[in-house]
Amino acid sequence: MAIRSSVKSHSTEEFDGRASANRPQRVVREGVPKSRPSGSGQGSKSSGWKPAVFSCLATLFVGAFAGWSYLSADANSSSKAASSNTGRNVSVTAGNSPSHRNTLPGSIDDAILTVAASPANSNSSSSVPSPQEIAKENQRRAWVSDTAVPFLNKYCVDCHGPDEQSAGITLDGLQSPDQFLTERKNWERVYRMVNAGAMPPSGHDPFPTTDELSSMAEGLYDELYNFDCELEYHAGRPTVQRLNRAEYNNTIRDLFGIDIKPAAEFPQDDVGEGFDNIGDVLSLPPLLMEKYLDAAEKVSEAVIDLRDFSKPQVRKFRGPELTSSLGTKADGRGFVMLQTNGSVSTQFEAPADGRYRIRVECTAHQAGPDKPRMAVRSDEHTLFEFDIAEGRRPEWNEQTVDLKKGLQTISAAFLNDFFDANAEDGRKDRNAMVRTIEIVGPEGGMEPEWHDVHRRFVTIRPSETVSVQEAASQVLTPILRKAFRRRITEDEVARFASLTDRYVNEMGESYDYGLSIALQAILVSPDFLFRIEPDPAEGQSERSLTAFEVASRLSYFLWSSMPDDELLTLAENDRLLDHDILRQQIARMLKDEKASSLSANFASQWLNLRNLKDVRPNPDVFPEFDDALRSAMASETEALFRAVVNENRSVDDFLMADFTFVNERLAKHYGISGVSGDGFVRVSLDGTNRAGVLTHASILTLTSNPARTSPVKRGKWIMENILGEAPPPPPPAVPELEATAKASPGLSLREQLALHRADPGCASCHKTMDPLGLGLENFDAVGRWRETDGDKAVDASGELPSGEKFQGSLELMGILNARKQQFHRALTERMMVYALGRGLEYYDKCVVDETVKTMNQHGNRFSSLIEGIVLSDSFLKRSRTRDKAIASN
Repeated sequence: MAIRSSVKSHSTEEFDGRASANRPQRVVREGVPKSRPSGSGQGSKSSGWKPAVFSCLATLFVGAFAGWSYLSADANSSSKAASSNTGRNVSVTAGNSPSHRNTLPGSIDDAILTVAASPANSNSSSSVPSPQEIAKENQRRAWVSDTAVPFLNKYCVDCHGPDEQSAGITLDGLQSPDQFLTERKNWERVYRMVNAGAMPPSGHDPFPTTDELSSMAEGLYDELYNFDCELEYHAGRPTVQRLNRAEYNNTIRDLFGIDIKPAAEFPQDDVGEGFDNIGDVLSLPPLLMEKYLDAAEKVSEAVIDLRDFSKPQVRKFRGPELTSSLGTKADGRGFVMLQTNGSVSTQFEAPADGRYRIRVECTAHQAGPDKPRMAVRSDEHTLFEFDIAEGRRPEWNEQTVDLKKGLQTISAAFLNDFFDANAEDGRKDRNAMVRTIEIVGPEGGMEPEWHDVHRRFVTIRPSETVSVQEAASQVLTPILRKAFRRRITEDEVARFASLTDRYVNEMGESYDYGLSIALQAILVSPDFLFRIEPDPAEGQSERSLTAFEVASRLSYFLWSSMPDDELLTLAENDRLLDHDILRQQIARMLKDEKASSLSANFASQWLNLRNLKDVRPNPDVFPEFDDALRSAMASETEALFRAVVNENRSVDDFLMADFTFVNERLAKHYGISGVSGDGFVRVSLDGTNRAGVLTHASILTLTSNPARTSPVKRGKWIMENILGEAPPPPPPAVPELEATAKASPGLSLREQLALHRADPGCASCHKTMDPLGLGLENFDAVGRWRETDGDKAVDASGELPSGEKFQGSLELMGILNARKQQFHRALTERMMVYALGRGLEYYDKCVVDETVKTMNQHGNRFSSLIEGIVLSDSFLKRSRTRDKAIASN
């Protein structure tokens, strides 16, 4: 049984084990989505296809999420049953859409998202603790009463007690060792500060002896981190995760083979635990529901070609789409001005040989004796000419011509420019203005020539022997399997196919149009937008994931996208649960170009690279800094991360890589010769003062102020991202460093920091942060190497609280490299958060420990980090979403 269960009693009397059978289990509260209210009412049928689509889908979507609730439902642990999601025939009544979209008669069944999350049974052990367990518990209580409480009362409660709560921490209430669990976050902060020697502050009187500090730190570590993983470990309770913006775009790309980014119009995703894929913070605001409908329409238009090939096709190219040979752009009214002889043009691909009507909307400024004249050409061949009528209102000029099938340049050329500065009538300048080129044809229509995406999607059409329902079912089955990332039942296919059948046979629409409605319904289904993992069956506290759920977790971890055919096939055969198969798939997936998503989505957030776009160095101090240099800085760091992934290098390269990637602009910034062009090339850093990401201009610029470096920001970045020891926020009453600088303008930055540390409220954190940041002082605020700062020589020496001394960045990185086990843990923890889509709990330490051990045994290769996480129970299992203890509150 687990000794360290939470207890209500705060007494320090000896524990005898008599109440152990009724001690409640530890409860970890997880955020769960709240139900969302919907409106009511009806609209009228609208004319035109677009409002009809929107109204139907709005009914589906609003009904789905208005009905969001946690329903009691058992999940069969077998992969087939857990994957099928049957039994969802819920009728949805029409309601107001998120906007003014009208309502089309006929609601869509099966639209309510249900998340199985029935309350868990208590699994508290009823066994009587052994004498050894009782003795251990008594030792814990004795340590609290005899060591911890006296230490806190003597050295801590004057700043963290009833009268003052510095940094929001109160330490005068410790009575039971069980508080180290119930108040874990606070006690972890206390441990980090005591262990680092940052607390109590150096100026505190009295100050603890070395033995007292060691005893307190060791005791806190034992309470917080030394526990039996066999007893304490849980798989974790991930919140239902919706696809974030990057995942949505990538999934659409891989589902249909189209490179569009519909999620660009979505609201920004919230960030939790440092990442934008955390289930607890991925909310569903009304605006996002509206955008889902828009995106579904946009995707269906790109996939399904709804042109009526029996009629001439109409293509309009308006001012902003036209290319001027004179380099002019369209004005506010959409006109492209031709002030001298020149042309506007567009690329047009004629779908077939035939007769086409070409129309040009234009006007002119009259001057001189002749009327303005224009020629319409296909490539270099003149099709027809006409005189341009002058006036504020443009006129259409048209003619029917013969065009050959294929791509050609259609242009409208101004032929007779005129200018007379001495014109008697004052009309000095003849100009032409073009607003639109329209091409209609071929006459009489043509045989259907759908684009490739359409042909891949619409694989069968209705016939005398194949009904609309049957044809739609065959088209939609493979898409549903990929979109929902699981096995699909015949009933589910039938429900979506019935949408197509209804639009064709009841509303008289085309088969392709009916398919577009079904496709949009799929894309707004919760099964597409969310990664749903049902709870364990009643009576079970956790369960293994199905093979399909593992496939989704793995693909969205490494690719930020849906599983590919190979993963889905392995999942269908239940082979993906085999660890050897998983290792093979990890190796394959990391070599795939889609693994670049790890750089774009993990590395950019772990290293804070996404914030680089908001950095604005002072242009008076750094006039050479521009967006091109900013982009090159970010690209360098992303390229190093990709090299570690693609080449399966040691993660230690993040700290000490002796190579990097630069283009001509960044090489010049670094003083590296022999690089030309915009492309990035790999270069050696031997003989330079750079190594690893710490000396990348991206990181150095991110951690600087607009006009100068910031040792504090740089030191904080190292503590958070390299050592995994994020410092607490500064006390509210402590003045900013800038205030110290204004009060003592003659002091160097190092001297100002020393004065700042003289304040006991600052010293506790700054004694660690400042030396780390000062070691990078040879790099200015945009990452260039320097020997002087103004008229003073740069001093990049430092001494850590441990007594370790260094001179300059390379010696500092040598010290950090000697502590690479800390870095391995920090990186593993960040990667686990990203992989699981949730924050880590205390029991996740078990997986972190095992993963770091596995990494060390395999040369710290990147793949061993991924394998350690993916093969862990945290990744391959899940606990119940809500515990009874939570449900009853």
